[in-house]
Amino acid sequence: MHRTLQQSLKLGWVVIGLLAIMTVAEFIVAISFEDTVMLFTLLLIVGLAKAWLIIQYFMHFGQLWGHIADVWRGTLKDDPVADREED
Repeated sequence: MHRTLQQSLKLGWVVIGLLAIMTVAEFIVAISFEDTVMLFTLLLIVGLAKAWLIIQYFMHFGQLWGHIADVWRGTLKDDPVADREED
């Protein structure tokens, strides 16, 4: 899906806003819970969600995934002609 520059910038700001909200939620969780297991679990969930947002929208991993899959298919495919050319 191709987006215009304005749509991409708007999406970027929305993601930045979500990350800010999640950071505030992390802070509230950190000062609210005494139970270590619950604290760890909640912070882990929020941290993983933030990491996914960053990887997906700022590192553009979703756009690269198709190319990575093509590279892996190419390296794993047995091509006798290419093998002979290397010799």
